[in-house]
Amino acid sequence: MPKHPIEQNMLYFITSVTENRKQIFSNNLACELFLNILTYNKFYCDYNIYAFIIMPDHFHIIIQPTGEMNISEIMKKIKGNFSRFYNKIFNNQGKVLQKGYYDKIIRDEKHLIEIIEYIHNNPINKGIVENVDDYIYSSYHYYNNKNRHYELLMRR
Repeated sequence: MPKHPIEQNMLYFITSVTENRKQIFSNNLACELFLNILTYNKFYCDYNIYAFIIMPDHFHIIIQPTGEMNISEIMKKIKGNFSRFYNKIFNNQGKVLQKGYYDKIIRDEKHLIEIIEYIHNNPINKGIVENVDDYIYSSYHYYNNKNRHYELLMRR
């Protein structure tokens, strides 16, 4: 039996943490790399993204597999590709992200809205910013400002 539940077309709230909680995503290049990996794999693995945030030492995404790959296969691609390119770009060796990830299936629209609000408010709750508008690596800007920078990633 797989470690993570596999259900077709379900929405998954995913959290993945950096190795030793190192704040690699404090670097803008690392954030842009992660967004590019998410966007590339969206088309390669066939999934939709409903929300995301990249925090200094972890990320949250709401993802919906829509093709042949299940959530475990998709996360393996995302994390593996990101780690490989991160190590190459930053002349780093070893683990970048902790093994595994946390997931929760989102079963209804009310729960989806609650999780999206949690994701978007994460930088405020962690004391990083006082206003969600001030945190750039978040789908909040796509929903509220129609930031075209995230259009490919967020398009369904």
